[in-house]
Amino acid sequence: MEPHNNSLHVVWITGASRGIGKAIAERLVRDGYRVALSARSAETLREIADQFPEEQVLYVECDVREEESVYFAYRTIEQRFGRVDILVNNAGMGVFAPLVDLSVQDFDDMIATNLRGAFLCAKTVLPAMLKRKAGTILNINSVSAVTAFTASSGYGASKAGALAMSRSLRAEVRDHNIRVIDIILGATETEIWDEEERDQYRGRMIQPEDVADVVPALFDASHRMMTEEIILRPQRGDL
Repeated sequence: MEPHNNSLHVVWITGASRGIGKAIAERLVRDGYRVALSARSAETLREIADQFPEEQVLYVECDVREEESVYFAYRTIEQRFGRVDILVNNAGMGVFAPLVDLSVQDFDDMIATNLRGAFLCAKTVLPAMLKRKAGTILNINSVSAVTAFTASSGYGASKAGALAMSRSLRAEVRDHNIRVIDIILGATETEIWDEEERDQYRGRMIQPEDVADVVPALFDASHRMMTEEIILRPQRGDL
């Protein structure tokens, strides 16, 4: 396999201001990729702006729940870098409660962010990828998509929906040389967990940097093969 020139590749990472998204950005910038970081709040992006080289990174506010916001972010990235080679659908949220106690608003917010958001971002980048017959969509998902946990009915539904959508999309675009990859994650220390849980289980949790270390190999694999889904769980199993 010929070596990749990472400086030619443009990666758009949603939910990039902290946690897994930020860790992936740090790794890819270090590896030479040009990276567009988006998040719902411009303020959170400004907090990390000084950590990355200006010529290699773009910051753009984007609410993945809103079609106009996603399209504006994509056009901004195109204007700066010319295209999006790789989309990392990382933006997500979770509210954890038994179904009987889960509010309709919390359920709607999870579907809008975790499922609709992934749909909107993928739909926005796909036309150009199909035209070029090249591209990668990497979805950061959760073992809640494939494993039943208590107090996770709404969250699990949003993640299972995203996984089902991704599997169908993979079948639709693989003949166009577009890769659709899912990282299905077990407990990872991010702000989706409350501070008490993180303090209690930190020693067992995957760290965002662990996830980031896996990502470049998925992008750099031979054109003859594709990692479709990879499950990453803590060594000692689910919490």
